[in-house]
Amino acid sequence: MAPIRVVHYGLGAIGSAVAQLTCTQRGLQVVGGIDHNSQKVGRDLGDVIGLDHQLGIEVSGDALGTLRRMQPNLVIHATTSRFHEVYSQILSCVDTRTNVISTCEELVYPFAKEPAASAKLHRAAVHAGVTVVGVGVNPGYIMDLLPLMLTAPCVNIKRISVTRVIDATNRRAMIHQRIGAGLTLEQFRENLAQGTVRHIGLAESIGLIADGLGWQLYRTTEQIDPILASEWIATPYGTIAPGQVAGVRQNARGWMHGRDVISLTWEQTVGSRKTHDAIYIEATPPVDLVIQGGLQGEQATAALILHAIPQVLAAEPGLTTVLQLPPLHYQPRPEPLHERTR
Repeated sequence: MAPIRVVHYGLGAIGSAVAQLTCTQRGLQVVGGIDHNSQKVGRDLGDVIGLDHQLGIEVSGDALGTLRRMQPNLVIHATTSRFHEVYSQILSCVDTRTNVISTCEELVYPFAKEPAASAKLHRAAVHAGVTVVGVGVNPGYIMDLLPLMLTAPCVNIKRISVTRVIDATNRRAMIHQRIGAGLTLEQFRENLAQGTVRHIGLAESIGLIADGLGWQLYRTTEQIDPILASEWIATPYGTIAPGQVAGVRQNARGWMHGRDVISLTWEQTVGSRKTHDAIYIEATPPVDLVIQGGLQGEQATAALILHAIPQVLAAEPGLTTVLQLPPLHYQPRPEPLHERTR
């Protein structure tokens, strides 16, 4: 059987982390890289993703031309978080009869926010005979899929709550900007109003949990608050003074029967010392799970995408979710699957 031909579309931090994994896996053949950053176009893919050797693959800025020329079985897509911003990119992959695994947060569960566009993308994927799915650690695993898996031994489920606390100190500059690190309280409020300070994905996780449990929510609420520094904090990008913003706390709730039955709290700060992921299921029996230190987002996302490849290639065509895939788990040497008929 021929190896699975893979093109990487989007070569930022996440896209590069995934590409570093796929380049070393038996049964996978990386045949192309796409990015719209002019500083990456024309360079060798190995150099762009941070390998110590070249791959002999030139990064292209022409997505459609690359897909038509290389005819991959799968595109691993990692460009941005918003569904409407990736829609045309995903559709170009589908139009060339290519399966897609995307890290786009809103693509993990797009049906509530974008029902018309989701239906159109689903029809296009079915017509092309390919599968499209959003995969990631958050959303896509730690705050939705894993809690659902933990309900297997439970009955009488009354409430699910998940808390994720992340230390942003040594993360890339974009993360610091997204949580408002170093801003004054007034600047934070201005950025919040503009939508530039927030984590994208909590609403999608609530939708995924509700779908998995068959719960009909009548309302979803979300609250975002700054976390202020109580002491001087040194970061790779400057120093945060006491009283300035060190991070953000974001809580989303799904409501049913007059009460919140899903509560997701996401907290990312510079200087956090108590990082963890915690899941509590109020049920019979109750489930209380804490992952000390929490999952590292980029590493976990890369592994999840790698493990999703065989399941996605074997899935029914259309726009789907991780709920419809077989459970993702570690696979030491993914074997090539038969190439899907074009």
